[in-house]
Amino acid sequence: MGNPPFLGGTKIRAELGEHYLAKLQQEFPQVSGRADLCVFWFRRAHEFLKPGGRAGLVGTNSIREGNSLDASTGYVVANGGTITNAVSSRPWPGEAVVKVSMVNWIKSSSIGPHQLIIDDQVYERAVIPPHLRLHVDLQAATPLRTNENGSTKGLDLGTRASQFPRADALTLLKDPSSRPFVKPVAHGKHLLAGRLAVDPEYTVDMSKCSDLSSASRAKEAFQFIERTKLPEVKAKAASYEGWLERWWQPWRARESFFRETAGARRLLVCSRHAARPIFVFLSRVFVPTDSLQLFGFDDDYTFGVLQSNIHWSWAVAQGSKIKEDTRYTMTVWTTFAWPQEPSDDEVAAVALAAQSLRRVRDRLMSENGWSLRALHQAAEVSGSHPLKDAQAALDDAVRQAYGMPADQEATEFLLELNQLVAEDEAEGRKVQGPGVPKELDPRDPRWTSNDCVEPPAS
Repeated sequence: MGNPPFLGGTKIRAELGEHYLAKLQQEFPQVSGRADLCVFWFRRAHEFLKPGGRAGLVGTNSIREGNSLDASTGYVVANGGTITNAVSSRPWPGEAVVKVSMVNWIKSSSIGPHQLIIDDQVYERAVIPPHLRLHVDLQAATPLRTNENGSTKGLDLGTRASQFPRADALTLLKDPSSRPFVKPVAHGKHLLAGRLAVDPEYTVDMSKCSDLSSASRAKEAFQFIERTKLPEVKAKAASYEGWLERWWQPWRARESFFRETAGARRLLVCSRHAARPIFVFLSRVFVPTDSLQLFGFDDDYTFGVLQSNIHWSWAVAQGSKIKEDTRYTMTVWTTFAWPQEPSDDEVAAVALAAQSLRRVRDRLMSENGWSLRALHQAAEVSGSHPLKDAQAALDDAVRQAYGMPADQEATEFLLELNQLVAEDEAEGRKVQGPGVPKELDPRDPRWTSNDCVEPPAS
C-alpha cells in the first residue's frame, strides 16, 4: 500500500531534471511522456506482485483517463489484475489542491461484487473498469465514416491582440469600409457567463481576404490591426510558420467548415470545457473561437439529440478532463452513433422538446437574471425544477427516437449501436449519420426555428 508522488507528465523535466526523465523513458518506453509520475508506481507494483498478491495505491484522478489510465489501472487490468475496490475521485485532504483516486487490486481474477465509490455513494459492480466510472469501457468504440465531417473547433485567432473591447469596435464601425469586418467574438466562457448578448469582445475578421490588397481596403480596421496585431504576429513568427505572410487572417480560420455551412442561419455550439450539457444556437454574426465546439446543423432535432443526457453521457465517457470539466473532443463526435431509424413523428417530438427546453431556459434566465451556467447549476437540486422537467422530457423523446430500452444504460446502448453502424459501413449498407434523417425535409417547420444568441445592437 502506498501514496506515490504526484507530478504532471509535462512538469517532470522541469522539476526532476533531464537525466531523471531520460531514465524514466529508458525504463518505461511504452509509457507516454504525458502520463503523471504516480502511474509508474502502479505499473511497478503490479510487476512485483506474485499471483494472488494485493496492492492499494493513491493516485491523481488523472489515472482514470488517457495516457495515465493506459499506464496505471489500464495496465493492471490488461495484465491479469482485477480492481476489487476503488474510490473514483475525491479531494485530497491535505494542503495540495488536487483530486485523487484510490485503487485496490489483486493479481488474479476475482469474482465480484466489488465496491466502486463515487461521490461517497457505494456501487456494487461485477467488474470495476480501469476508468473507475459507472459507464462501460468505450475503448472499443469505432470512428464512424458518416461522422467524419459536421463538427470542428472554432477559429484559433492566434493572439489576444486580435480581440478588443466594444468601445474600439464602435469607433471602427463608423468607417463604412471597415464595417463588414468588425465582428463580435464568442468564447465558451463568455457564452456560459451570459456576456455575449451584453458585452462581447470584438475582432477584425479578414478570413476571406486572400491577399494584402483586399485586406487593406478596410481602411480604419486594417490600420487598427496593423498597429495592434501585426507586432504580436511578428513576435510569434518562429512558432507559427507561414502566419506572417497572411498576418491579417486568423491563425486557423476553419475555412472548409464555414464554406460547408454557409447556408445555415445559425450555428449550434457548446463550450469545449464544461461541467454539464449546455448547447446553444449562436448568431452567425459572431466569430466563434476554439474554446467552442461547432456543429454544422441549425435544426432543432440535432440540437435535441446533442442537448440530451444520452449524448452527454457519451461525451463524459469519451471526452477528456480539465479538472472536473468534460472537454468535448473530436473523438466524442466521430464515435457518436445517431438514431438509425427514427420515425417522422419521433424526429418532430425531439425537435419540439428541444424548442420547449430553450423556451424554459430563456424564461428562467429572464426572470432571475441568471446566466446559462447559473441556471443549470440552480437546476441541480433535489425535487422538481422546470429545467429538469424540460430536460427529462427531451431525454425521453431522444430515447424513443433511438428505440432505447428504458432500463438500459445509455453508454452501453450507444457502444452497441456504434459497433452495428461501423459494421454496416464496412459492409456498404446504408447508415444514418448526424442531423435530420436524409429522407425528411430539412426545412420542415416542425424542426426549424430561428431563435439564437444575438450580440448587442451596434
